[in-house]
Amino acid sequence: MTSFPAGSSFTRLTSDYQFKPFNCGDDDLNDFLLNDSKSYTRKLLAATYILENTTETIAFFSLLNDKITAQDVDSGNQWKKLFKLTTGKNFSSHPAVKIGRLGISNSFKGQGIGSMVLDYINGLFLTNHQTGCRHITVDAYGASLPFYLKNGFQFLTRKDEDKATRLMFLDLMTLTKRG
Repeated sequence: MTSFPAGSSFTRLTSDYQFKPFNCGDDDLNDFLLNDSKSYTRKLLAATYILENTTETIAFFSLLNDKITAQDVDSGNQWKKLFKLTTGKNFSSHPAVKIGRLGISNSFKGQGIGSMVLDYINGLFLTNHQTGCRHITVDAYGASLPFYLKNGFQFLTRKDEDKATRLMFLDLMTLTKRG
């Protein structure tokens, strides 16, 4: 397994965090990190994690609570297949965490950092979980669809095929069966 760049570590954003230089080439993501992420943290809307070394921000991601409901999927059969539980109980939704934002610095693109960040996020909920979380969701931009598909995410519905973003999910149970 590849590891994060030498000398780098994750920091959870705090209100007094001093940003290091960052540019991922996407104005919306850059703006969120540098101008909105602290506000989201203060308002308890999202938790942002920053991968950095001594001189720059390598990557960041923000997480927020989410859920998947029967209304989110295309058909009842897909819902039953997706949420088949051995407990015999019917749930109207399943707990999820949403990747609100994920950005990789232009200086580190093409090095597998994005996939490593997703593995790190998966580990937060498979190993260090503080609460139940069955799925990771993301509203993926069109350009990032191949990245998420390569990392095991699936489309939740066809209803958003013509939209700028697609709702995707990763069932964390599929990762527990791999190990």
